[in-house]
Amino acid sequence: MSAAPEQVREEWGRFAAWRSQHRAAAASSWQKLVSRLVATVMVWLVVAISLALPSVLLLTLDNLRPLVPDLARPAQVSVMLGGQLDFAQAEALRRKIQDWTSVEDVTLIGRDEALTTFGEQTGLSQLLTSLDRNPLPHTLSVLPSMPRADEALSRLIEDLNALPEVERVMADNQWMARLNQILVAGERWGLALGGAMVLGAILALANTLYLAIAARREEILVVRLIGGSPAFIRRPFLYTGLYFGAGGGLLAGAMLWILTLWVAGPANALFLLYDSPGQLHGPGWRYPLVLIALGAALGLLASWMASVRYFSRLEAH
Repeated sequence: MSAAPEQVREEWGRFAAWRSQHRAAAASSWQKLVSRLVATVMVWLVVAISLALPSVLLLTLDNLRPLVPDLARPAQVSVMLGGQLDFAQAEALRRKIQDWTSVEDVTLIGRDEALTTFGEQTGLSQLLTSLDRNPLPHTLSVLPSMPRADEALSRLIEDLNALPEVERVMADNQWMARLNQILVAGERWGLALGGAMVLGAILALANTLYLAIAARREEILVVRLIGGSPAFIRRPFLYTGLYFGAGGGLLAGAMLWILTLWVAGPANALFLLYDSPGQLHGPGWRYPLVLIALGAALGLLASWMASVRYFSRLEAH
């Protein structure tokens, strides 16, 4: 009857000892970092910069992607008519194209109106009025009907080109595809940059922790002589790596907020210029939390790599 309570007390005793060892290792590691605060802050800055810069790029792309549909506009098809057509013939062609099921609206821009607008926009009004004749043709601005798929738009352009009165057809239907590709390329560039900088942070942390382990060589040898296990010896250095990484992640979250506030003004002004209701949003709580978790994981990984490397060399000698 007394065997079970005795076993429970033994298990709780082991757990209490394990918890006490972790608490002591965590406290001693933190005290050592605080005692070398300048060096610790330098390591935090290395980790923070490695995590914050790609995070800013990814956060900016996350803000831009929902705004792409707001920036979308119908593809405008400009139809330049032959120079021999007069305004009445151009108007008749406009009414003809307006009846097509693939067309929603057609606007006729006369050559005189186009010349006046061009002169006002370029400041060459006096020069243009001195010309013997108007070199600009009548132009039709065609708005395709919904849906405006690429295939339907291509067929509409072919039908317009087939008209004998049409000189040239121009359509700007690729700018949204280009914008999407720019966003995809930017996202991949951000991920590649982030991967390279994270790798650099791991290597820097591993080297720093390796030097910290090597500086306590005599202490490690003494602990091994009195029977300390490899896990017991490694534990303080794992906590050191954890503090390095988590502190760098916390600092990266603060940097991300500061950089977001810094670029929010020009970015929101740019959205207003494009008549978009969107605004650049801050990182919220998810980005800093992910940065802290990622930094802690990187610190643990770097500490494990450094300790395994050092202990393997120690065993070899």
